[in-house]
Amino acid sequence: MSIYTLDNGLGLTPQMGWNTWNKFACGIDEKLIKNSIDAIISSGLKDAGYNYINLDDCWQESRDENGYIVENPVTFPSGIKYLVDYAHEKGLKFGLYSSAGNETCQKKPGSLNYEEKDAEMYAKWGIDYLKYDNCGNNDTSSLIRYPKMRDALNKTNHYIFYSLCQWGEEEVATWGKDVGNSWRTTGDISDNWNSMISIIDQNDQWYQYAGPGGWNDPDMLEVGNGGMTYTEYRTHFGLWALVKSPLLIGCDITNMSEETKEILTNPEVIAINQDPLGKQGHKIKRTELELPEGIEVTITSSQLVLAECTGKANQKWYINNDGSIRNNNMNFCIDIPNCATDDIQVETYGCHIGGSGCKNSKNQEWDYENNHIKSRMDFNAPQKCLTVTNGIVSKVMTHECEESPEQIWVYDEADHTLKSNSTGKCLASSVEATEVWAGNLTNSSYAVLLLNRASRQGKVEITWEELGLTKQRAKVRDLWKREDLGVFEGKYSAYLESHASMLLKVMPTDDEPIDNIDEKAKGDEVDQEMANIVLIACGSLILIGIIIIVIIFIQNKKEKEKNEENNKLIDNSTKEGE
Repeated sequence: MSIYTLDNGLGLTPQMGWNTWNKFACGIDEKLIKNSIDAIISSGLKDAGYNYINLDDCWQESRDENGYIVENPVTFPSGIKYLVDYAHEKGLKFGLYSSAGNETCQKKPGSLNYEEKDAEMYAKWGIDYLKYDNCGNNDTSSLIRYPKMRDALNKTNHYIFYSLCQWGEEEVATWGKDVGNSWRTTGDISDNWNSMISIIDQNDQWYQYAGPGGWNDPDMLEVGNGGMTYTEYRTHFGLWALVKSPLLIGCDITNMSEETKEILTNPEVIAINQDPLGKQGHKIKRTELELPEGIEVTITSSQLVLAECTGKANQKWYINNDGSIRNNNMNFCIDIPNCATDDIQVETYGCHIGGSGCKNSKNQEWDYENNHIKSRMDFNAPQKCLTVTNGIVSKVMTHECEESPEQIWVYDEADHTLKSNSTGKCLASSVEATEVWAGNLTNSSYAVLLLNRASRQGKVEITWEELGLTKQRAKVRDLWKREDLGVFEGKYSAYLESHASMLLKVMPTDDEPIDNIDEKAKGDEVDQEMANIVLIACGSLILIGIIIIVIIFIQNKKEKEKNEENNKLIDNSTKEGE
């Protein structure tokens, strides 16, 4: 086994399981973990593929006289080994948390300079998974700290899934596969739409680096924690499945709603995530929605993009003396997510100029000089500027300042627009837009997610040409509903409500398109209608005939009665004459 790469044969598909942090944080104990082990089985989650039970921060308490890590004796009186064995007896795997620093994020003992002792203890306990955080790192490079734990794990000859949680710093996606089985590409997720959608945007730029054995990790799932709607949670889970993210449940699995269970256990959506080809899906199309006349958008936290200049509210920017660039004169500013020092997609976020967090809020301070928008943040390197990257979807990133058209912005003080010199388009918040995300699957099929990011209903369309299909016909299957939609020629589209999505499987075919089938169906309907008309007409004729017969019968009867009456009168007259 090499000590220069992670050679554990794990993570051929993204990991699936449950983690304590999003719901319980430090409020964990032995009883909760045992109950969760039981619940992951009784709820059907284990059968759906979730097999890791992972303790996050706060399980550890101290180190013994020999430097080995010790669990909290109050919250885990039977010890970690007891819980590991309990999970293994149930056919599950067990994971722990530590940090590549002197202490963890919750001030518990970290593993920096104790890598071999901790790895030895993990192997002794039978641990199957390590989440390795980035707190307490003394500003030492991740490229030094994270390989040390990799080598310590390799040395034990006990295979442990190695999950790097260093918040996407130092372009970890470009080297993570040599060190770990997955790597965080972003800061922490929160249980709301803006956080979730911003994080998946940040993760997207690294899609080419994921594959069997190593995965981009945009953080754990929030499905079921209550901060989003059912529709938004379906979109959240669908996106995580499509981009081959780890599927680590973050809610209380001992008390799930049926809606939560339905989302988390959909077998066809999970199959997209676990597809053995291992190609991460990514954003391939974005379309701005036209606003009805007189309606302006309420801007929320969102990715920055380029759009045709329209003068709409999401394209208006105000450059202020405090360094902020505010959108639409509202309290949302151009923001470098999580104070990232590497190149990253920029977003709008709630303004916090003068705050104490995130490098004293310098991540929201900019200087507009010589048509460059320069960050005031300290990067320990050359200054960075807002930069346009061109591709299928243009992105607005931070990048080292240089003299290039991609960094030239023209500010119009009259209409408050910032126009990109390289594209002629305007800087915009991406709130009112639809998108298409897609990725290759085995058997030459495709996973496609249609997404409406807007605050109102919108049409989302994908053409087979945009998807890269060589055939003009494709079968389309709705994975959430688990039903075939038919064969479509050239494209597929749908109208989606705000924040809704459709997750589709698209399979090229030579079968007849659904439009022709519809025409035949319409023809059959016409034939049936004609037959019905003929039947009705025949019935009407028969009814008319019956009515005529009845009328003739009545008339004949009346005529007969009249004749009989006349004959009686004649007979009576004859008798009187005699």
